[in-house]
Amino acid sequence: MGNFAKEQQTGKSNPMSQSFKISAQESEQSLERISHGVGERVGAMATNFAEKTSEYIQSGREYVKESPVKSVAIAAAAGAVAGSLLTMAMRRKH
Repeated sequence: MGNFAKEQQTGKSNPMSQSFKISAQESEQSLERISHGVGERVGAMATNFAEKTSEYIQSGREYVKESPVKSVAIAAAAGAVAGSLLTMAMRRKH
């Protein structure tokens, strides 16, 4: 029978196992604190990203309202470039 089984049966434990148990509990608490802090930071970053994205979208909409012809020309040029790049990429595969 192992030491752990004997300790459970007798209800006694040696100082080394108590030290290990305390160390494991402290490590668990430390990891919980760290993961909580990381979660808060990731949440803050996601919120900041969402706010910035909303600002960029609003800015883009305002630009389109102010310059609709120029906006359509820019979108057409971007589409032509993207289409050309995709066509070139597909031709290289074959």
